[in-house]
Amino acid sequence: MLYCAPMKAYKYKLKPSAKVAAAFEMWLQLLCELYNAAVQERRDAWRINRVSIGKKEQSAQLPEIKKERADFARIHSQVLQETISRVDLAFQNFFRRVKQGQTPGFPRFRSHRRYDSFTYPQSGFRLDQKARTLHLSKIGSVKVHLSRLIEGTIKTCTIKREADGWYVIFAVEEVPAVVALAPDEAVGIDVGLKTFGALSTGEQIDNPRFLRHGEADLKKAQRRVSRRKKGSARRRKAVKLLAGKHQHVARQRRDFHFKEAKKLAARFRLIKFEDLQVQNLARNHHLAKSVSDAGWSQFISIVVHKAEEAGGRVEVVNAAGTSTRCSRCGWRQKMPLSVRTYRCGGCGLVIDRDHNSGINIKERKGRTVLSSRRSVATA
Repeated sequence: MLYCAPMKAYKYKLKPSAKVAAAFEMWLQLLCELYNAAVQERRDAWRINRVSIGKKEQSAQLPEIKKERADFARIHSQVLQETISRVDLAFQNFFRRVKQGQTPGFPRFRSHRRYDSFTYPQSGFRLDQKARTLHLSKIGSVKVHLSRLIEGTIKTCTIKREADGWYVIFAVEEVPAVVALAPDEAVGIDVGLKTFGALSTGEQIDNPRFLRHGEADLKKAQRRVSRRKKGSARRRKAVKLLAGKHQHVARQRRDFHFKEAKKLAARFRLIKFEDLQVQNLARNHHLAKSVSDAGWSQFISIVVHKAEEAGGRVEVVNAAGTSTRCSRCGWRQKMPLSVRTYRCGGCGLVIDRDHNSGINIKERKGRTVLSSRRSVATA
């Protein structure tokens, strides 16, 4: 048995009054301004004086800012501090990528239209599950569509703006629970575009292609945005409609990923994938849309979480040669992508290309992928 106490996110739809919704919008605009000012200060300090400013120095300026700007004084202090933490995290990730030799991507300014969330990191909020009401410090109370009860300790509270309204996301440390282990079996999965996934067992997961199926509606909504005059109310309405269409596709894809991940985690203790460089694949303009539509990175991340819940694990293996090597005798041969059947020149094996790849993935040694969950195995 496995005793686990993971951190889990609970997301609920909010039903804010007009007054509360206006407060949310105002806070996001001010916090976006603070975020951009913090980025600008760090840039200027280094460019002019070659001085590096950190989270501690910028957080210490917040009391003075609140004295000079009454509008910032109306925002909860920890929410302001969390905004500075976001800036600090952006720069930490930048320096990490520089050290690892990756494309750094210097922290950029944020548009107020795309700064969509703020967080109470420790306190300032209280959820009344019986009354289905969330009390937010310096904002007020807001009704919550509590679709399921929370069991555990709420650590953080994030308010997020999406295309169809406002949501709250709670990071919860759940009560340690005993979970049944998945069967002690392994599987290799070759993710692809023709089929979403080919298992080493010979089974296949069909590719639903949600983006392709919704493309006609998306193009229609995009043309409507293009026809509207910039800055007009009709354009804002058209943009909101387009965002809703994209949101629908994203939710379909995510739901599909969760369902398939749960099936795999229930059947296999060890799940192996190729260590794909999805960003590089997406640079191919012939494949970019299909790669994005599949959402392999999101799927693997979800499988990692579901596997941990079932006491299993996920590994990624070197992707080189998984499709061109015979899974029976090891014979290697060149194969263009258009050839979907593997015909071995060594032992004569005839097998589906993706099935062959799935078997090779299963047999290779890989590295374990860990999530942010915390689990402790006990006897």
